[in-house]
Amino acid sequence: MPHADIRIQVTAQDLVRISYPISLKPWIARLLPNKISLPIRTLELDSMGSFVWQHIDGKTSVLELSEIVTKKYACHPSEAEHSVAAFVRQLGRRGILGLR
Repeated sequence: MPHADIRIQVTAQDLVRISYPISLKPWIARLLPNKISLPIRTLELDSMGSFVWQHIDGKTSVLELSEIVTKKYACHPSEAEHSVAAFVRQLGRRGILGLR
């Protein structure tokens, strides 16, 4: 599920642009004052990433997302599953998605 403190824009080319504060390791965050504002990073997704992003709703599983990608892009199911899982994992590492 996307975190509340990110901003989403859709470009004229229908690509998703995500602006998000950098995520800090917990031990670093404990050293900083609570009121400090973190730098904002921007990530622009390609067409496949934008397509997957638009289907992330907090209810659809990675497997279901990969099935949607397989149908849309006519790729092998295992390739789609690997790509979607890696994409979702990367968004989680960046602090953009909360993983369950």
